[in-house]
Amino acid sequence: MNPTMTSNRVALSVAASMLALCACSSTGTKAMVPIGTARASADFASYDVHRVGVLPPRGDDVSDDLAEALRDAMRAAFASETSYELIPIGASELESISAPDSTRTGRTDPHTVLEVARRAGLDAILATRVVDFRAYEPVRLGLEVDLIAVETGLVTWSSQVRVDVGDQATLEAIRSWQESRRVGGANERAIDLLSPRRIAEFAAAQVAMLL
Repeated sequence: MNPTMTSNRVALSVAASMLALCACSSTGTKAMVPIGTARASADFASYDVHRVGVLPPRGDDVSDDLAEALRDAMRAAFASETSYELIPIGASELESISAPDSTRTGRTDPHTVLEVARRAGLDAILATRVVDFRAYEPVRLGLEVDLIAVETGLVTWSSQVRVDVGDQATLEAIRSWQESRRVGGANERAIDLLSPRRIAEFAAAQVAMLL
């Protein structure tokens, strides 16, 4: 065989392998195993959304520290998966505003959305409800997330995710998330399974990857 042809084939093979590796590394959380669900409104694409406010999560038995960590995790996850400008909204900014409707009606009070939007110049609000939480082993966290358009005060996109570290399918999804984040050794991976904050980061990544 012609040595030049052999050399070219080797070079092409190496280049193809490098491209494949780059493609895998660039997918980020897209390489994760999804365990959540999402639904968009029929007119979702018609909304011009750039600036999105991230509300403090609501839920029973959720400490202020965990709520803040979850809000920051949601902001980071959506920032990595979308082109939105994510603006965290603190509890102090909501003191004079009624809280989002905690009932499962499919919408948040439009007056709340418009008031928050007026203050921060937002196009949409990201509202998270913690519907299930267990801080001890096996850690469990359930989230319902709504993207609410300021223009109408209606939910244009919503997602649900249930994370149960005691479930085998969830464990496999967490492992794929750890691999996408290049989490190190066995000890660090085991810590992820015991930490509500880490599980909150995983749940946020699961939700964001579906948008």
